[in-house]
Amino acid sequence: MTWKFELVAGPYKGRTGGLAWDGKRMLFSAALEERILRFDPETGKADIFRKYTGRTNGIAIAPDGTVFGAQEGGRRVIHFLNDGSTAPTSDLLDGRHHNQPTDVAVDSRGRVWIADPYNAQAPYGPPVYPFLDHASVLRLERDERRAWKLKRVTHDTKGPRAVLLSADERTLYVADGDIERGPGPCELRAYPIEDDGSVGKAIVVHAFAAGQRGIEGMCLDSEGNIIACGGSKTNGPGPMLYVFSPKGAVLESCPAPEDLPMRCAFGDADLDSLYLTTGGGHLYRAQGIGRRGIQR
Repeated sequence: MTWKFELVAGPYKGRTGGLAWDGKRMLFSAALEERILRFDPETGKADIFRKYTGRTNGIAIAPDGTVFGAQEGGRRVIHFLNDGSTAPTSDLLDGRHHNQPTDVAVDSRGRVWIADPYNAQAPYGPPVYPFLDHASVLRLERDERRAWKLKRVTHDTKGPRAVLLSADERTLYVADGDIERGPGPCELRAYPIEDDGSVGKAIVVHAFAAGQRGIEGMCLDSEGNIIACGGSKTNGPGPMLYVFSPKGAVLESCPAPEDLPMRCAFGDADLDSLYLTTGGGHLYRAQGIGRRGIQR
């Protein structure tokens, strides 16, 4: 099936990344411009939500309406508060600085799940703090004093690019693998989430062919299926959007309108439009695709 995408904003300098619908507008990151913008479907225009974002990529909206961002340049997750200010979280895992977060997801308890790989583009400043010896999914949560604390969630990932929670928050989906940093499989994995917040053994939902760019971004539809974007023009079937069932069946696939699709999310009044960002700095929208997003 071919979904009809229209360009609604951009192109911007460098890639556009994370997407999050705030109920009225679609927030999206222009990572290299160090800005988070917001597209208003009523006016068809985009304005600035935040400036000087430190190469923030993935973004997510918390239950209280605040926004968390994966700051690749600053090697941390930052918290954009409703009053316009920005608050730090924690960037130390067992006393060491973590890697370069690319994506975030916030659950109903306010915990922040983080894809924390090594990135091809170096962070800001001199390499004072070494990277971790692992690229894992991490989680930010409050301790008994309401201070942020980081925990390691996965112990088998090689380069997690995106994270997604199922509607009941009992499954963590992880897009693992980064062909920009060398050979290795790109996979979509599903981890059962235990009552204590740990995860069980992963199930490989989908494995991409060797050398093929895997998933860079994903979201849920109202039926619990995973909408994922990835691929490139250099190999395989090209830049694509996929619809996976929770067990991995490919229900639909659609060519992306540009190379290097980055992130996808549902938006508009009935969550019936799919938005897409790209490596070329675009924001696209496809209306009337026969699917809608899930209201968390």
